[in-house]
Amino acid sequence: MQFSPAKLLMIFPSTLRGGVEEYNLTVSRGAVRHGWNVHAAFPNVEGTASLIQDFIDSGINYHPLAIAEDKTWLPGSARHLPRFLRTLRLLASLKPDVVQITLPAPDCCFASILACAVLNIPTVVRFGLIPPIESPINTWRVKTYSWVRTRQQRWIVISQNNCRLLSKRFQIPEDEITCIYNGAKPAKDLSATVSQKIKARQQLLSELNVPDNTKLLLTVGRLDFQKGYDDVIPAVPHIVREFPNVRFVWVGDGDLRADLEARLRKYQVADKVFLLGYRSDVPDLLQAADLFVFPTHFEGGQSFAIAEAMAAGLPIVTSDASGIPEVIHHTRHGIVFLTGDSCDLLESVRWALTHPDEMTVMAEDARVHAQDFTEDDMIQNYVDVWQRLCETSVNSSQPSAPLLHTDRA
Repeated sequence: MQFSPAKLLMIFPSTLRGGVEEYNLTVSRGAVRHGWNVHAAFPNVEGTASLIQDFIDSGINYHPLAIAEDKTWLPGSARHLPRFLRTLRLLASLKPDVVQITLPAPDCCFASILACAVLNIPTVVRFGLIPPIESPINTWRVKTYSWVRTRQQRWIVISQNNCRLLSKRFQIPEDEITCIYNGAKPAKDLSATVSQKIKARQQLLSELNVPDNTKLLLTVGRLDFQKGYDDVIPAVPHIVREFPNVRFVWVGDGDLRADLEARLRKYQVADKVFLLGYRSDVPDLLQAADLFVFPTHFEGGQSFAIAEAMAAGLPIVTSDASGIPEVIHHTRHGIVFLTGDSCDLLESVRWALTHPDEMTVMAEDARVHAQDFTEDDMIQNYVDVWQRLCETSVNSSQPSAPLLHTDRA
């Protein structure tokens, strides 16, 4: 008889809403569809208010958990202990069959990972963002992580590039790390998508109060240095001078907003770039746009934004950061430029705008390629991992059968 786990607990430390948070919501909704009793625990702060409501509206039980990383100079134990105890109390009261901890950065959630290990709860640790910059990991942390992985824990990354980085960073064999790519919902019906595109485009043009012939260059991502918005700004004056009908649309929020707005004013292009903040209608915006520009400096993999743009059939210009070249092949699925290179970004966007027919062909190839990275496949892969962890836990907890001796003295 197949074991059917009753309870999944999703833990993450987010205080703002972005790609990691949408991933957690998507996977949690998928788990509900697969019959799991899903719970989610993350900080209850202003930046997560809409996220909390979306979890609740999706039939997911929400639990406030104050485990956000702080920037204090306290010793490690003083910083980790409160988060460890909060996680421990939640685990003890909730008694989940399996936990998934999603890390926005590789050093996050140490206390929660440790709490799961102490209670020996089957746990998936999903690493999203692993910067390529080497930062020192002390021997004690490496040894501790080596121990927690013996406590029914499975570590997951979202690209082969990140598998290599994580292996090197924590001294783990690559074959002990599982790779599950991000996935997005495919466009179900082409005619319906065309109709939706026309409607979405008209709505966005009206909202922005721009002419019908405007070319909309969309970027989706947190307003953070990691996302590479600073690389786009020097290119904007050149683009809008050569293509007066181009406007840039940036979707996302973050601490860098005021600085970006100041730089746009300095370059005298503030009226050419629309900062829309967080939006719940990203699929509609993807349908409305003419080009997807993704200047990120590093990602966990191809990112949810890239996966969604591919599935939407939107032409893509992206940096070659992290695992993106694993899914976007240059001049086949989109145009790939050198990470952090504003000049290469400028030339890539310029080429895309002057070669619309070629970009349309690439976008269609990317849309077909996106079927290899679907949301359903991604969720099924996680369900399989949770299921195996739970089954292993049940089998290991059962007493061994007595040995039957058939030989006689």
